[in-house]
Amino acid sequence: MELAQSILTEILYILIYGFSTIFIFLFLLEISVAFEKHCNYSTSTSRAVATTKTVAKKSNSQISKSNVNLPHTSKQPTVQQLRKKCSQTGIKWSYAIQEPQSGKKRHLNRQEMLIALTQIKQSA
Repeated sequence: MELAQSILTEILYILIYGFSTIFIFLFLLEISVAFEKHCNYSTSTSRAVATTKTVAKKSNSQISKSNVNLPHTSKQPTVQQLRKKCSQTGIKWSYAIQEPQSGKKRHLNRQEMLIALTQIKQSA
């Protein structure tokens, strides 16, 4: 009887301490993964901002003010028109931004192209 009781006690100790150790390790692993994602996100966004500023500075010296003017109609310019304007002004629109979640590069969308063109227009 004492042998069975001591064996059960030892098994309980192993289960309790073993699983608690596993949960602690899983928690630490989760924290490290979250920290790593946070660091990668911060780095990629600062690179994207720096790249956009560099492109704006380079293209500023290469273009004239007449090329940057957006149409003054009430219609929004199409994405193709914006891409053409960006190409003419030296703004990289294709695969210009890297998504922090997936790490894949993507094209600038309509709003981002408008912002880039207006920034160049204002700095010129």
